[in-house]
Amino acid sequence: MKAKILIVDDQESILFFLERTLAGEGYEVLTAENGTKALAALEKEVPDLVLLDLKLPDLNGLDVLDRIQEIYPDLCVVMMTAFGDVDTAVKAMKAGAFDYVNKPINLEQLLLIIERGLEAGKLHSQLHQLRRRTEIIDPRSEIVPSASPKMQEIYEMIRRIAAGDSTTVLIEGESGTGKDVIANLIHQNSPRRDHAFLEINCASLPEELLESELFGHEKGAFTDAIQQKRGLLELAHRGTLFLDEIGEMSLTIQVKLLRVLEKMSFRRVGGVQDIQVDVRIVSATNRNLKKCVEEGSFREDLYYRLKVIPLHIPPLRERREDVILLAEHFLRLYARRFHKRFDRISEEAKKLLMGYPWPGNIRELKNMMERIALLEDGQELQAHQVPISGLERSDEDSIIDRIEEILDSMIPEEGIPYDELVEGLEKTLIEKAYHEAQGNQSLTAKLLNINRDKLRYRMKTFELL
Repeated sequence: MKAKILIVDDQESILFFLERTLAGEGYEVLTAENGTKALAALEKEVPDLVLLDLKLPDLNGLDVLDRIQEIYPDLCVVMMTAFGDVDTAVKAMKAGAFDYVNKPINLEQLLLIIERGLEAGKLHSQLHQLRRRTEIIDPRSEIVPSASPKMQEIYEMIRRIAAGDSTTVLIEGESGTGKDVIANLIHQNSPRRDHAFLEINCASLPEELLESELFGHEKGAFTDAIQQKRGLLELAHRGTLFLDEIGEMSLTIQVKLLRVLEKMSFRRVGGVQDIQVDVRIVSATNRNLKKCVEEGSFREDLYYRLKVIPLHIPPLRERREDVILLAEHFLRLYARRFHKRFDRISEEAKKLLMGYPWPGNIRELKNMMERIALLEDGQELQAHQVPISGLERSDEDSIIDRIEEILDSMIPEEGIPYDELVEGLEKTLIEKAYHEAQGNQSLTAKLLNINRDKLRYRMKTFELL
């Protein structure tokens, strides 16, 4: 698309010359003989750049510039002034003009200034749009609702944390609790929000590849390094780098990350030059890092560097007041996506949702609502449409409560569902130990005093893996 330029000058010869010249360069040209006509033309059509003469017959060029700045603050204006009137041109630039050219006009200089001005205008417009999209978010009005007092405290902490935009943050919590959402909220509420938010899962890549992704590499650093590559630390300069599953990072890379946190500098793999960066590190883990430090799998000095500000995200079973809010939110979200009519949840279905322990937390609830919206029909979600196993569906209380009730009373004439209760108790104990172990299967097996192979077999049986 051609860039559009408005030329404002009272000399007909200059208008004619500039119009023909700029049209020949591929620009679409508009003209105005005075300030009044120029402002009227802007009301009809806003160009990409204005060439504005300082001396006009009806209005002072500076007054026209002020009016343009007031109504169209993003519009690039280049002033034209007679030779020797540099002081006025400088005033114009202080008032917001992009640049100025002297008369008689040097065409080569003018074309260069126009090119630069259009490029600056484009960047300014993109930045303005970016700022509109990333304006400060009130975490409490985040798209995923919450009525939990614990979460309200966390949202308030986010606002305070974001202000100290260089402080490291360690987000701890079980899988599926939304640690990535919290990290993004910290970034979006900080002065770094106009720059990159980059993330990487430290558990998803082998050590060598993770090192290359984080620090980049020089050409020839290893067999497949056919060209130089900038790492995420470099690309996130002045922004935020989110390191998910930080507990899975090898000790070798931990040492290098510690150096970044201490000196804000690093070297690419195979490089010899230090690269300075200004980046905020936010990390997350579903493991107990303190225990990892005790076991020797995580560096103590890095642990304390990362957790300058610790945030613990509670699991969904500890914020029951959010279960129905979230379920309704996700159900409506996916109903719209799949063109279904679901807009509410029946009381019986709510009881099932409230009674379920949600080992997969918000992610599990979200996936369940997506599956329901895709496979089921109706306007009100019914209990029989909720894909929770028969044991949880038939009981409002926990399995342990049911066993205690039987132990405290006479065995009923019809007997007790022995196999069902024993399996339910076993599943409940495994779930509890698994949560206590922060998702670590070896530690779960140790807490239950069973071997890891048996644990994995039983977890698969109960569909916990």
